[in-house]
Amino acid sequence: MKHIHIHLRPLPLLAALAVASLTQQLHAGAPVPGIAAAAAEPAVSGINGKLDADYGAINRSSTRGVAGTISVPLGQRFGAQFDGLYQHGFSTNIFGVGTHLFTRDPGKGLLGLAFSGMTSQKFTDVIVGMEGEYYFKKVTLGLVAGYDNYNSRVPTTFPGLATHQSFAAARVYAAIYPMDNLMVRLEYQNRFNHNFYVAHVEWQTPINGVALYADAGVGEHSYAHLIGGVRIYFGGSKPLKDRHRKDDPSNVNSTFIGTNSGGSTDTAAPAPVKLPD
Repeated sequence: MKHIHIHLRPLPLLAALAVASLTQQLHAGAPVPGIAAAAAEPAVSGINGKLDADYGAINRSSTRGVAGTISVPLGQRFGAQFDGLYQHGFSTNIFGVGTHLFTRDPGKGLLGLAFSGMTSQKFTDVIVGMEGEYYFKKVTLGLVAGYDNYNSRVPTTFPGLATHQSFAAARVYAAIYPMDNLMVRLEYQNRFNHNFYVAHVEWQTPINGVALYADAGVGEHSYAHLIGGVRIYFGGSKPLKDRHRKDDPSNVNSTFIGTNSGGSTDTAAPAPVKLPD
């Protein structure tokens, strides 16, 4: 019988305070030094979406999958997004759904609620929390913080997962745009009271709406992943930075697929084979 116990760490608490501060600034409407000036625009430019196809490895096990989103405006100041994911790896099929409800000023930032639910034969992972982004001219600062109920049904080398299934989860990231069609995102995740570090690169090609991306991460207990793929955007012609700030937020399933899959895999190195004398 697993005990339900919530572990709180300083990072999610600080993230929650940052969200509260962002809320005040977004609704105050006051100009903020260093923030790119922009005319008033809707939270979502129009109905839009994207489809991903990926291939890679998580903890030395190959994985492949597809994911998609659709975003819709809810009036001028609000928007909603619906996420979906299918991933195959570790001899199991992973299915995911997600939802975002948010308010956004494309010239300042985003604030909203996010839900992610993923399940497979090996684990169930449910995250409910808040998300926020703050826009500078060439940089986006973002966070996701909330409650994570993770139920692993197989042995794992992450301490705590064998006896507990309730944790705090957090993502903190900086997305840098050297060019409007190129993003480099550096990210920290806290899952299961452990630390993970992720780097993500996305480039929108000269073909309208077609982007290539790569995602690499490392973490405690020998965790590692490397995933790459192609992403197709729907919803008009615009630079990659505008797609991120005026159309759809990141797919909440895709951003957590590495660490939640890693939570139900044995990351220990295989025992050496003893040869007969």
